[in-house]
Amino acid sequence: MQYRYLLALSALSFAFPAAASAAVYTTTTGQTRFVLDSSRSKPSVEYVSRIQGKDWIGSANVSGVPVPESGVSRYRGTFRDFRTGPGAEQVCTGMIDMIDNRPGQRFSVTWNVTGGKACPVIGQTVTLNLVAALPRPDGRGDFTPASVDQWNGGTQSSTWRGWRVVSADGFLNCRATPNGAIRRTYNAGDPITAFRDRSGLAMTTFNGSPWLRTADNCLVRANTRFVQPTNSF
Repeated sequence: MQYRYLLALSALSFAFPAAASAAVYTTTTGQTRFVLDSSRSKPSVEYVSRIQGKDWIGSANVSGVPVPESGVSRYRGTFRDFRTGPGAEQVCTGMIDMIDNRPGQRFSVTWNVTGGKACPVIGQTVTLNLVAALPRPDGRGDFTPASVDQWNGGTQSSTWRGWRVVSADGFLNCRATPNGAIRRTYNAGDPITAFRDRSGLAMTTFNGSPWLRTADNCLVRANTRFVQPTNSF
């Protein structure tokens, strides 16, 4: 099967929690997105794919306990996905198996399709190997709005939320305006979260340099010298 990612947050029932706790994975080509929130007592799973030229949205009912000691967790359960767009209704159901290998930076999902309504792939098993869907810097090390705000394929702009301070100085100033007054200071290693308002956008460009507005309502330079994205949304 050929997959291409089409993610529209407005189309998903998944509600991202206020804290950055959901991990987002993708195929290496950026064609399929998969969201796992394991911070709750019951994991939440949603994904969006294209199968044979048709857009599908799915969710899964899974159980599993993260294993911090090994860093490898396994989740199993059932899934249901449906094709969007015009035409007769198509629904696929079956069993799903997910392996989250944090040390190996690998995440795999296997769908065993057993039923549904007009499902075109009943009886088939599909496995995808995914990687963290992190924004990528440009040649200057900048995390531009094109990367940070369009991580979901551009169907709906939304700034990537999870970041970590990596400044070699051991600290990073967060400013009221680009290059302006210091509002607070983060330490190297501190997790930071992008500011969230109704627009969903937290990036500002000043003199060609991108800045990220944090949840503390101040700005840090969005460059690999100072911050790196983490796979927590």
